[in-house]
Amino acid sequence: MHYFINTLHSYNRYFILIALAYVLFRAWSGWMGKKSFDKADNSASVTLLGLAHLQLVLGLIQYFVTSAYTTGGLPTSDPWVRYFKMEHIGSMLVAIILIQLGRTLSKKATVDVEKHKKLAIYTTIATLLIVVTLAMKGLLFGTLATAAL
Repeated sequence: MHYFINTLHSYNRYFILIALAYVLFRAWSGWMGKKSFDKADNSASVTLLGLAHLQLVLGLIQYFVTSAYTTGGLPTSDPWVRYFKMEHIGSMLVAIILIQLGRTLSKKATVDVEKHKKLAIYTTIATLLIVVTLAMKGLLFGTLATAAL
C-alpha cells in the first residue's frame, strides 16, 4: 500500500508544479495587464486546489499510516526522519493553506484585477515554499532513492 500511495504522491507533485506555473502565469499576466478574470482563470485555480488537496490526503495517509519515516518511531536526529516528520509536512501544510487562501480571497474579490492580484500573491508564496522545501533535499525532480545517495 505504501508503494502505491507514495507513487501517486510523487507523480501528483509534477501535476501540481505544472498547475502552479499555469496559475501563476495567468494570475500575474491578468494582474499586470489588468485583464478580466475569466472562466479559464477560475478553472485553473480550482484544478490547482483539487490537486493540492489530493496531495494533502495522500501525504497524510503516508504520514499517519504507511511511512516508516513517520510511523516507525525513528529518532528525529536522523535528517530524513526530521525532514518528513517536521519540515516537509509543516511547509506543505502552509503551502496548501496559502493556495486555499489565494483561491478563496480571489473568489470573494469583486474587481477582476484584485482577483488576479490575490491569486498571484498567495500562489507565488506557496510556490516558493514548495520549491525551496523540496529542492533543499533534492526532491523537486528526484525521488527519495536518488536523493538519499
